[in-house]
Amino acid sequence: MAATEEKANAFSEHKDHASESSIGPSKLDPHGYPLRPQPSDDPKDPLNWRVWLKAFTLLQVSFLAFLGPFTQAYINSAYAPLSKALHITIVEASYQTTIAIVLAGVAPIFWSPISNVYGRRPIFIFVSAIGIVAHAAAGAAQTWGGILAARAFVGIGTSAGMGIGAAVVADMYFMHERGKYMGVYTVFVTNGAHVAAVAGGFTAKYINWRWCYYIPAIIVGINWLVNLFCLPETLYHRDPVSGASLQPTHSWIRLFTFNGVYVKRRLHVWDITHVFTMLKYPSVILPTIYYSISFGLGSVLFAVTGSAVFGSIYHFDTSQIGMAIGLSTFVGTLIGELLAGPVSDRILYLYTKSHGGQAKAEARLQGCWPGFILLPAGVIIEGVCLQYHTHWSGPVMGMGIAAFGLQIVQTNIYAYMTDCYKPQSAEISTLLNFGRQTFSFTLGFYMIPFATATSYGVAWSVFAIIDALLFVGIILLMWKGQQWRERLGAPNFDRDL
Repeated sequence: MAATEEKANAFSEHKDHASESSIGPSKLDPHGYPLRPQPSDDPKDPLNWRVWLKAFTLLQVSFLAFLGPFTQAYINSAYAPLSKALHITIVEASYQTTIAIVLAGVAPIFWSPISNVYGRRPIFIFVSAIGIVAHAAAGAAQTWGGILAARAFVGIGTSAGMGIGAAVVADMYFMHERGKYMGVYTVFVTNGAHVAAVAGGFTAKYINWRWCYYIPAIIVGINWLVNLFCLPETLYHRDPVSGASLQPTHSWIRLFTFNGVYVKRRLHVWDITHVFTMLKYPSVILPTIYYSISFGLGSVLFAVTGSAVFGSIYHFDTSQIGMAIGLSTFVGTLIGELLAGPVSDRILYLYTKSHGGQAKAEARLQGCWPGFILLPAGVIIEGVCLQYHTHWSGPVMGMGIAAFGLQIVQTNIYAYMTDCYKPQSAEISTLLNFGRQTFSFTLGFYMIPFATATSYGVAWSVFAIIDALLFVGIILLMWKGQQWRERLGAPNFDRDL
């Protein structure tokens, strides 16, 4: 009886709010609480799409996000043969990965405002075309400088899925289910580099290191053809309170063209600043800082240092290095997601149920606690095992534990931030990608020298402790996050998205 009254009160409150704009009653989720956001009555509204179309679109965008780190890191296990062929050091060889990483972080700053005006689909198609050409050029380049230049464009050409992909998830899914589906997206983001380590290692060993560029070109090219014919537009304009459609009706086929969105405003140069405008909100800057460091330590650290440490300490060849890095982190993230997305949604539901139907985004942050403990613990385990030259299973286990913790943190952070500022989900996704890539690209420059000057145990532990200390920001948001959001209000742009 009490539960029924809670749902009725939630329905009544949301209905009264919507009636202010002369719109009918709210639509409800399976638990009987108002959907957030409210969908329109248009069947072409992505929130109203059939389950299979949402899933197919999610899969395509997630795979685009996967291809970013996958193609950027495919060469990582082959640093040794590459450096030998071009007469450079292994540390110098890692620069062609770091340059791709940093440009993959910067480029979406430009894609985000364009996608908010002209749609997500044109960006995905155009950017991927750049990626195809850039990968092929890297494979054909005969000089180290040529490879670096091509790899810069690889970063640009594989950045769209990583930069604005989470916005597509927010376009299609409601708040009560966003944790699960955002988790699917983040699993792909995280595992791109992990799978690349395995595939790249075997490619370099049994074919040639240049095919570590050609094979990604082929994969991106095939995916581009699939997206060209099968990826629909998800950007949709609706009233931010009632959910009423603000777009004219059009045919389904238009969603698969380059004119699938109703353009309501013009693009301005200053729209680029919207990404950084979001940094004034504590619910954005604090999770972004914590997540950026966490992703770098729980994923990229292993990718950019693995070739050097496993090659020198355990004398692994390229395929063994790939399996050591890739399989442990891949398994860790998959298991971690079991305790991430579904648990995050469950925590949100339980909070909503116990508070009369009032959802609170900060409730999701409670799901981060296991990741807060396991991620730095895994990093320390790997560092100590490398320092004392334990059996190779020691550092491999450490990487798996860190990846497990990262996946829990990543899913909850993405879901929390898009819950807080759904209309600005493209800016949120871009900012998370920018922070992640910016910190990650630096690791290749100083982590091995730092470990050489001190020890792997000390170097890895220092950064693990820094990561743990940054979780204080997440704790503050659990305590004061909602109050800060209400005090600052919502951003004054993209409110109808």
